[in-house]
Amino acid sequence: MHVFQHTLFPLLLMLGTVSCAKEAAPPEKETVVLLHGMGRTRASMWVLEQRLQKAGYETLNFPYSPPFQSLDEISDRLHAFLREKLKTTRYHLVGHSLGNIIVRNGFKKEYRSGLGRIVMLAPPNQPSDLAQRFKEVELYKWMTGDSGQKLSSEAFYKSLPVPKVEFGVIAGDRGQRLTFKEPNDGIVTVASTKLPEMKDWILLHHTHTFMMNSRDTAECCVRFLQSGRFSAPK
Repeated sequence: MHVFQHTLFPLLLMLGTVSCAKEAAPPEKETVVLLHGMGRTRASMWVLEQRLQKAGYETLNFPYSPPFQSLDEISDRLHAFLREKLKTTRYHLVGHSLGNIIVRNGFKKEYRSGLGRIVMLAPPNQPSDLAQRFKEVELYKWMTGDSGQKLSSEAFYKSLPVPKVEFGVIAGDRGQRLTFKEPNDGIVTVASTKLPEMKDWILLHHTHTFMMNSRDTAECCVRFLQSGRFSAPK
C-alpha cells in the first residue's frame, strides 16, 4: 500500500498539472489594423498603436497617400494589405478621419474573413463642409487628390456602403467657430460623424487632429473592441 501511494500521488499531481495548464491557456491573439487620416502618416497613429499593444492586441498600421492614388485604389490596397499581413484569425479596424471613408469604401468588395469590429475616430460620415468649401482650390486638390473631391460629393456618399459589422463612432467637440456655427472638432462637425446603423457613439472633448493621442480615446477603443460598447460596464 505504501508503494502504491508513492506511485499514485505523483501521477495524480502530473494529471492535475496538465489539466490546469489547459485551463490557463491564453486566448488567441487579435489584430487591430490602424488607418491614419488625410494629410497624416502612420506616425500619427503611433501613440494609439502602443496603447493597443499594451492592451494585448497585435497591430498593423496601413500606409497610403491620397494625392497619388484614387480612393478605390487605396481601398483595394487595404484588401491586399490584409491578405498579406494579417497573422491572426480575428481582426478589427480603427480609422481616423479619412481612414474611415477608406474602410467604408472597402465594403464595396468582400473583406477578408475574421473582421470583428470597427472604431471610427472623427469620421466625416456625411459630406464635409470644409471639403465643399475648398474643393475648387488648386492647393487642396493637389494635396488631397481624388479622396478630397469625394469628401465633398453628396452623390458619392449616397453610394458609400455602411459597414456590415458592428462599428462605433468617437466624435470630438474641441473645435473652432471661424468656419463652423455648430459643435465641431475643428475639421468635422459633431453631427456629421453619425450614422444610423452605428452600435455606439461617444463624444470626447478633443480636437480632430490629435484625438488619437488621448488616453481616453484609447480606452474607449479597447472597450468597444472587447464589448461593442464605449462605456465601462457597471
